[in-house]
Amino acid sequence: MIHSVKELRQSDLKGKIVFMRGSADVPMNDEKDIHDISRIKDTSRIESFLPTLRFLVKNGAKVVLQPGWIGRPDGVDKTKSVIPVYLYIKKKLEDSGIVEKNVLLAPTELRGKVQSIATNFDTIQEKIHKLENGQVLVLENPRFDKEYNKGDEYYAKRLAGMVDVYVADDFAQRHRPASDIVPMAKHVDKRYVGIHLMHEIEYINEITKVLKKGRRKPFVFILAGKKIETKAGVVSKITVALKLLDRMKSTDSIIVGGAVAYTFMIAEKYLGWVKAGPGEVSKIPVGEMKKLVGDSYIAEDQIHDQVMLAGRVLLKAKEKGIVVHLPRDHLVMKSGVVKKGKLKYVSTIDKGWMGVDIGVEAIKDFKEVIGKAGFVVMSGPVGMFDKKVPEAAKGSTEVAKALADATKKGVITVSAGGESTLLVNTVGVKISHASIGGGSTLEFIEKGTLPGIEVLEA
Repeated sequence: MIHSVKELRQSDLKGKIVFMRGSADVPMNDEKDIHDISRIKDTSRIESFLPTLRFLVKNGAKVVLQPGWIGRPDGVDKTKSVIPVYLYIKKKLEDSGIVEKNVLLAPTELRGKVQSIATNFDTIQEKIHKLENGQVLVLENPRFDKEYNKGDEYYAKRLAGMVDVYVADDFAQRHRPASDIVPMAKHVDKRYVGIHLMHEIEYINEITKVLKKGRRKPFVFILAGKKIETKAGVVSKITVALKLLDRMKSTDSIIVGGAVAYTFMIAEKYLGWVKAGPGEVSKIPVGEMKKLVGDSYIAEDQIHDQVMLAGRVLLKAKEKGIVVHLPRDHLVMKSGVVKKGKLKYVSTIDKGWMGVDIGVEAIKDFKEVIGKAGFVVMSGPVGMFDKKVPEAAKGSTEVAKALADATKKGVITVSAGGESTLLVNTVGVKISHASIGGGSTLEFIEKGTLPGIEVLEA
């Protein structure tokens, strides 16, 4: 059984050192200064854990806040510092009028040196000892330390030894084995779930029950975005699609868009090779694959593994009579430069052209499928959705609007992850549930739990 932080009273928190975990892996505008709050492109993930943070502050806790990581730095990297997140949190707390003491940052110096946590445990401990009731200390990007991602026990025990209570409100990262997610929680006796994380758990538990129903309306999984993860043991939208197919019925369907679609287009062409196995797929020349998608994005160093995965989805869906909707047409861009006359809609993508969005016919197809659904999960935008190529946002915008229209009719609609939720927020539409977690949402739907949630159970 898990316990909500809302079960705690002021007497449980006042004067206690509380480690709080958020998930502020937010998109950043690298053209903005590191000390400029507007560097943060979407604040949804930060906003998600602020109610829990305010609750702890109001009740007199001494809060050690790990807001989460920023990107994937290779060692200490100032451009990946949590400074803009710290400044945003500081402003929001001060504007609310609930903090009496300055919000601190550690171990980085705001206008000085950026430093890692693992090499400055003693400094952090000193600052924690000086915290006053209701004061907050924000920790730097934990991914500056390479051992952190591997779930290093020493890292986990050092942090655990500094605190009295552990509070998790980081749904977007609860599927990760990082040191302060699973290992650290094991070493703190008092563990609680934050306000937003509890909401995510309760909501996604309900929608997983919908999938298990014998009689239900069609389920649609929108498999989109850019990345296809192929690392062994890593849950990705492709592995989730394969697992979901076990529970899907012939009335359900999968929509494929975004850069993921180009890999699926290749897999569809080479299904016979996929049937023969990885050995045969590995023999397909990359040059031959690219003839099918022009200069559209594919991860060339992993393309054979990705084609194999996409092919397995197509074959499994075909076996169960489930339709996989690939784009019938595409918006393509010439030579990577947006100029008048350099964007066009095509059914086939030639060399020298790259796909940046689904086409007009694909938009119609996808909207029709969504309109007949009873439950939709979107795992990414179906086009580039980039301000640098505003024309490439049309497909994603139309899909978001279709989800909003479906929601009004009683359809359960869920956006999974930062990109999907950014899309929904940017278009300004209302859906059933905009989850801050991508991989975490998909893994939760697939397995019914997450490692970082199981560890919180009393």
